[in-house]
Amino acid sequence: MEDLERIKERLDNIRSVEPILTALRTISAGSWHAARTRLSAVRLFAEELSSVFRALLEHLPQEELQPAETVEQARRVGMLVIASERGLCGAFNSTVLEAAERYLAQQRDLGRAVELMTLGARATIHFERRGVAPLWSESLPVTSVPSLAFVQHVQRQLSAAYRAGRYDTVYVVYTPYQVRAALRPQMAQLFPARLEVPPEETTSWPPPLIDTDPLILYRRVLEQWSIVELYRCVIESAASEQSARFQMLDGASSNSQRLIEELTLSYHAARQHAITMEMLDLVSGAGLLHPRESERR
Repeated sequence: MEDLERIKERLDNIRSVEPILTALRTISAGSWHAARTRLSAVRLFAEELSSVFRALLEHLPQEELQPAETVEQARRVGMLVIASERGLCGAFNSTVLEAAERYLAQQRDLGRAVELMTLGARATIHFERRGVAPLWSESLPVTSVPSLAFVQHVQRQLSAAYRAGRYDTVYVVYTPYQVRAALRPQMAQLFPARLEVPPEETTSWPPPLIDTDPLILYRRVLEQWSIVELYRCVIESAASEQSARFQMLDGASSNSQRLIEELTLSYHAARQHAITMEMLDLVSGAGLLHPRESERR
């Protein structure tokens, strides 16, 4: 009877947790889909900015373009690490935080002074436990994908520090989104902004008409590019996080269903065994199992 009660208690506990796992899996699936949709839009907008940059190239003075030696000569570096706000996402946080520590050590080995900034409570807690307090940190949304307004707020802080001369360059450590691939965090350069020139189009007619000052347009494109690049990193990190969370919760939900089936069978088997033993006790108590007097003789 004790085994029967223990099995029933475990079965009730798993049945009470299983709807929560299913609900969390559904939420992560919705956030995952939203992140992928926004990521497609961000990439499309980045391609449009690259096309505008190509049209402006021949109208810009060479001194306005950033020299390649700027990053190599950097001595003051800002590093933004993007993790998650909460757990239940498998190895997502541990992978990106280990990579951030590795990149941080590499920058310091080059003799650079690095200031750390974090997005997500998991990154903040991780570095505080290791005695590396971030300069500032921001919390990420828990049940939704980060908005463009939130990313613009973060980008303004980084841009103000870079323009004030606090940093020579700013990097972002994040986890790119890859379908059915292992998590491989990367470090992307945010400042100074680096616009990628798209391949030359086969059809150049009609030629673009530029009525505004190309230099003003170029600076505006650079500003938009830094926002789009940071937004892409944040959205890719969110998509990777929700993908890892969905896979983990999907496995947990499948395991709970399997445990419920196994415990149900065990419960019925234990219950049948308990009933059989009770019937045997009743029969023995009634003396029905004693041999008849004639058979003894």
